[in-house]
Amino acid sequence: MSHKETVSIVGLGQMGAALARAYIHAGHRVTVWNRSHSKAEPFQGQANVAATPAQACSESDLTIISLSNYEASDQVFRTPLVAEAAKGRTLVQLTSGTPGDARSGAAWASGLGIRYLDGCILAYPSYIGGEQTPVFYSGPRDHYERHESTLRVIGGATSHVGEAIGAAAALDCALLGSYYGATLAFLHGAAICASENFSLDAFFERFQSIVPLTSITADMCKKMLATGDFKGTDCTLDIHTNALQHIVRLSQENNVDRRLPELVLSYFNRALQLGHGADEIAAVFNAIQDSSRG
Repeated sequence: MSHKETVSIVGLGQMGAALARAYIHAGHRVTVWNRSHSKAEPFQGQANVAATPAQACSESDLTIISLSNYEASDQVFRTPLVAEAAKGRTLVQLTSGTPGDARSGAAWASGLGIRYLDGCILAYPSYIGGEQTPVFYSGPRDHYERHESTLRVIGGATSHVGEAIGAAAALDCALLGSYYGATLAFLHGAAICASENFSLDAFFERFQSIVPLTSITADMCKKMLATGDFKGTDCTLDIHTNALQHIVRLSQENNVDRRLPELVLSYFNRALQLGHGADEIAAVFNAIQDSSRG
């Protein structure tokens, strides 16, 4: 039977608790710690409940941090006792933050002889442990490979996305930005349908019809951004802008909040000002990349 690493989970919110359950289910010896002891109580008898974060670090090969933000993480970890307990071990930071946060954490760890990885989970807690659950890690590849099989317990679609410690956080923000933008956009679409008494069931059923178009557009944008050539024959920005104007007008006429389509339209108008009227939609990238151009 292959050796299973000992694992500590620091932070037992919804995500941290899901991580702990996944490792317990997989047969790892697990230690948990949470500032509020009540959240650790359900793990009594299944995991070792540490009295302090330093104890949690000292009892495992690998400590996974899942706290509300980096400020909370720094308060817990940046102490002499934790630094001493974690020396020579690996900390995996799964607290959400920015690339700057990740760089700060890595700088602190490296000065103390602590191996450090930054990561992000693109899934709800109920999907932890799934074969298709994506988890991205960045930092020294040898640190990742040292624990890869253990890290894969929480997500089958685990991958190392870059040696630069901020890579995972950058990808996390980029993908979640796309997710939140798309979610807000289809909820706005639902509001438009509701304003016209159009069935929301019918809207969401037909929403799937635009998903392939989104994928096609992403592929087109990828190619055009690589070359910087936005010329094409599919649909010019002039036409796209005209469609957006209709959406803004309908929102206004039906008393639906129009700030979202107006914001989108503002980027398209900026791209037109940059001379991209006859180009494809990928040219809006130039309007987004540098806000000083607006």
